[in-house]
Amino acid sequence: MTDAEIRDKILAALYGVWKERGFDAWVPLLFLSERLNLEPVAAERNVELLAKLGLVEGRRFIGGGGLYRLSANGVLECEQKGLQPDFALVKREG
Repeated sequence: MTDAEIRDKILAALYGVWKERGFDAWVPLLFLSERLNLEPVAAERNVELLAKLGLVEGRRFIGGGGLYRLSANGVLECEQKGLQPDFALVKREG
């Protein structure tokens, strides 16, 4: 999988979280990489690039990891790219 595909996968997943929970929902980096079946280093590299581009917001932890969510610019990017929300990160009650 290319980095561009990884970034789209991350965006689609965070888009799904935003659709279900809004801007108040933060996702741990480790959970993101596990649920999307991504190598942690690849997930971190790409989510950091998305943060630098203003498409996601992050809260980094000392020692690595952090929490991430889609930004308003990220929502617009997903809509412009035609990405479908991926609900893999949303815990379903059932």
